[in-house]
Amino acid sequence: MATKEQPQPTNVAQPEMPMQPNAYQAYPPQYAYEDPNKGKAKMLTLEYALAMGSAIVSIMLLIDIITKVFGLWTNSTSMLLRSVGGFFAPSMVTQGTGIIAASVFAVLLAVLSLVLFSRVSKAVPEREGYTKRTAYKLVTYGGLAVLIIPAVDLVARLVSILINSLLFIGVGDGGEFYKSLYLGEFLPYALALAIVATSAYFICQIVKGRNMSKALSLTLIVASSVVLLTGAITIAVKAHDTGSSVKTIPSDYSRYKNYQDYSM
Repeated sequence: MATKEQPQPTNVAQPEMPMQPNAYQAYPPQYAYEDPNKGKAKMLTLEYALAMGSAIVSIMLLIDIITKVFGLWTNSTSMLLRSVGGFFAPSMVTQGTGIIAASVFAVLLAVLSLVLFSRVSKAVPEREGYTKRTAYKLVTYGGLAVLIIPAVDLVARLVSILINSLLFIGVGDGGEFYKSLYLGEFLPYALALAIVATSAYFICQIVKGRNMSKALSLTLIVASSVVLLTGAITIAVKAHDTGSSVKTIPSDYSRYKNYQDYSM
């Protein structure tokens, strides 16, 4: 039986491809080295302490800046400026440049804390039992303790303002006094207390084992950026408001101001 011949494939001439020069690779992919510790904290405790310290100082600066900005609107200065946040604020010749410098400093510290907390968060899981070490607890509980002090101070000042306002009920020409009391002190103290309380909450969560460091840093970045923008707008408005310097203040206002300084 004759076998059926299978058709043989015809050789079709293929176009010749041009020769590509072999590019020289200094580091071929198979030999490329990637640092497994890239982006992780090298000196874990030191970087964690710097991150926590940067966040705390940023919070103190925010307290200082908020009270100063409200003080510009009411032409009053709070005693809190010279006792808490003013210590960390950069020394400038004019009040306006001091507010801007302190605001920029607060933003930079908040960004620094975000970077350092991120590096620490990547390195901690590889250090078994690190969160139980004394160094870690000292930094974490120390940051929380530092925030408790201004928080208690702010609460005490808010309560004292409420008590002082009751003492002047029914007194004539007390409008400027209440304006200075509530706009110049009560409102900025309340905003500062909200920032301190929120930051303390995040640190409490860190103490309990939840990593809320990123939320803490992002909150400080947003708050300091808003304060920077508000301060810049306030200074610009005050600088161009030529009539603000000639506003009259009731003669009895000095009596209320002296009482306010004495009570503080």
